[in-house]
Amino acid sequence: MRFSALIERHQDLLTAADQRIVRELLANPTEAAFLSAASLAQRADVHPATAVRLAQKLGFGGYRELKAELQAEVINTTHPAERVRHRLAHVEQGSILADIIESDLAALRRIAEQVTEAEIDAAAKTLLAAGQVFLFAQGNATTLIEMMDRRLRRADFSTTVLRQQGRELAEHILALESGDVVLAFAFHSVPTGLTPLLQHAARIGATSILITDILGPLVKPRPQMTIAASRGLAEEYLTLTVPMAICNALILTIARLDQGRSLKALGRLAKLTRNIADVR
Repeated sequence: MRFSALIERHQDLLTAADQRIVRELLANPTEAAFLSAASLAQRADVHPATAVRLAQKLGFGGYRELKAELQAEVINTTHPAERVRHRLAHVEQGSILADIIESDLAALRRIAEQVTEAEIDAAAKTLLAAGQVFLFAQGNATTLIEMMDRRLRRADFSTTVLRQQGRELAEHILALESGDVVLAFAFHSVPTGLTPLLQHAARIGATSILITDILGPLVKPRPQMTIAASRGLAEEYLTLTVPMAICNALILTIARLDQGRSLKALGRLAKLTRNIADVR
């Protein structure tokens, strides 16, 4: 349900302080959706707890869930063409390449503020313990699972790529078992197939890891692990630089923790590649 409809439904519960928060959110939804509870309250000139109480009155567990809902609404109501136009308008006569580099570098620097080394280590250890890794994504994010599929196979992992929908997706996850891991990627909105995949994984005892930007609180059922980092301003054209950096951190952390398994596998791959070349 859209934020404006939620406000209308719960109008009778809102205090004057709540209304001031609401006005801030409606006046500039794109910017306000990314403010912390404290920053939003400061703009509305109310107590910081007001934002939390408002979120709870609207049916959310806290401000974090409301914020994620607002961010997803901003993204879902912004057409891809509008995001491209916004980026072009921002660059004007400058260098598009320089602008992308600058914005991606800023987003990369913020990763350390949003993702901890402990989260990367925990995800890497979970992948190392997996019987098989099932990689799920749709849309542009399939680029990430193609990269992770190749790198995990080179590190001696058994992988299955899931980019299908409907019956085809169901056929591919028949092999998912307890002890396996689902590594999923989701941006902008919850992709078709992710919810039933997570439900199936939970039923059979498989572990799920989600790499995302702002969707974490909106994904149901909750994955056992979520690694979330902003890719930049929601209304702009965004790249996959940030999640790709997280993937690279996972692969290198696995290599650091696996007691030589990755390096040995790469050695076998190099030898096999030479043997195949010699046959020619």
